[in-house]
Amino acid sequence: MWLEDANGLRFDRAGVVVSKSPLQLPHPTFTQKSCSIELLVRPANVGVSDTILGFYIPDDPTHLLVRQWTDGLLVTHDSTDSQGKVKQTKFDVDHAFQTGKLVLLTITSSPNGSVVYRNATHPQSFPRFTISPNELAGQIVLGTSPADYRPWLGDIRGLAIYAKELTPAEVASHYAEWSATQITNPSDADGAIARYRFTERAGREIHSDVASGPTLEIAASFNIPHKAMLKSAVKEFDPTRLYVNDVLLNIAGFIPLGVILCVYFSRARSRSRAIVCATLFGALLSFTIEVLQAYIPRRVSGTTDIITNTVGTLLGAAIVNPAFVKNILQAAKFLPSPKIPPTQAH
Repeated sequence: MWLEDANGLRFDRAGVVVSKSPLQLPHPTFTQKSCSIELLVRPANVGVSDTILGFYIPDDPTHLLVRQWTDGLLVTHDSTDSQGKVKQTKFDVDHAFQTGKLVLLTITSSPNGSVVYRNATHPQSFPRFTISPNELAGQIVLGTSPADYRPWLGDIRGLAIYAKELTPAEVASHYAEWSATQITNPSDADGAIARYRFTERAGREIHSDVASGPTLEIAASFNIPHKAMLKSAVKEFDPTRLYVNDVLLNIAGFIPLGVILCVYFSRARSRSRAIVCATLFGALLSFTIEVLQAYIPRRVSGTTDIITNTVGTLLGAAIVNPAFVKNILQAAKFLPSPKIPPTQAH
């Protein structure tokens, strides 16, 4: 919602703002390797980890994200190593946020690395982390990750993107302008490719002061703009204990279903056919669940769960002895006892 007493937007629940078109670099032959981002925000609290700003480029694994990790700033993007594997690189700034306190975050980057300023002071350098302007040439997403459920709570009062590395003097000058009580036009627009001061205060569109900046749109309802449907198991793989626990839980969770289905199908089919039918039914059920989860913001839609759930169903169907289970159910009066034909007199 729009702030009542100032320029800006408040994200007090899960909300998202997306650009109607990708951010355009200043020239088709643009080769500058430096850029800067200014973000004027006020977090609602420092007890959560969420995404404030993201850039999405289709078929590009980079996905630069500016996040809040408790009271720290976390900036991440994915990079491809010499073997073609995608890995995440990051840097973080401790104590960058305070609950309810307005802060201007300025992130500058060049081939020599990145520098982060808080309110034009306390610069911290990260020589091994560089941001290419090409990473910014995508759809702008505010309030959550472009591809995952990571809503952020707080106020966004300003956003500016530059196709150059801001100098310390420019950082200080821009901070004075963002902090001014009266709305002023930026005195230094050199290198700016988008600048949003959120002066509209109504409606669903947010316009850039710079012509090259795309119009932002407040979504009528919350959704993840580029959430994957049935994400590849290869991309979901994560060699961590949490990932292994999830895999084991998904297998174990469908074993009882495999047992029940195998007993049910074995009433009219051979044991081998009952196992096949039970496994196919479990796989179809898991597939349906994962497709539906693509439309639920909080849930993840992936193929790993389909594989593990199917394996769990197969194990349940394979280990059960249908005759033994039926005898137990009959003894407990859950199933009728088989009728014994009367003896014929001779």
